[in-house]
Amino acid sequence: MKRFFLFAVLLSALPLAAAEITREAVLQAMNAYRAEHGLSALQFDSRLQKAADDRMKDMEEQEYWAHESPDGKSPFTWLRTENYDYEFAGENLACGFETNEVLVQSWMESAGHRANILSPFYADCGIAIIDGSTKGRAAGKSVVVMFGRTHPGDVQQSAKK
Repeated sequence: MKRFFLFAVLLSALPLAAAEITREAVLQAMNAYRAEHGLSALQFDSRLQKAADDRMKDMEEQEYWAHESPDGKSPFTWLRTENYDYEFAGENLACGFETNEVLVQSWMESAGHRANILSPFYADCGIAIIDGSTKGRAAGKSVVVMFGRTHPGDVQQSAKK
């Protein structure tokens, strides 16, 4: 009994390893929820990745955090710039998160973010991540996820990674 107690005390003293926020971890967590709901996995698309990176850069340079830029651009502006001929598209934003689990769980608790993650209309995504905030450096990470599905017959489907 003493050994069990000592083992339990030592085990409880170990820090729980929380998953770092990375593109791969975010995609894996979103796809786990999609699988639970019988949906196909999202795939990285190089055009959506570039759109997400450029979107994040724009928010950093103009110091805003919103689905519409101060000059009135929608998130879909960046998809068109990358020649992602979308039939369906969406965006999730998050700021100030320390772990992947809390980030994705927070999205799942928000109706709009959850709808994007669980949308049967999306097949592709791109994920941009920075340390801090686009409105100055702060704790945690900021994340942009661009979701999409191209029109049937999109000639650039080979751009998927």
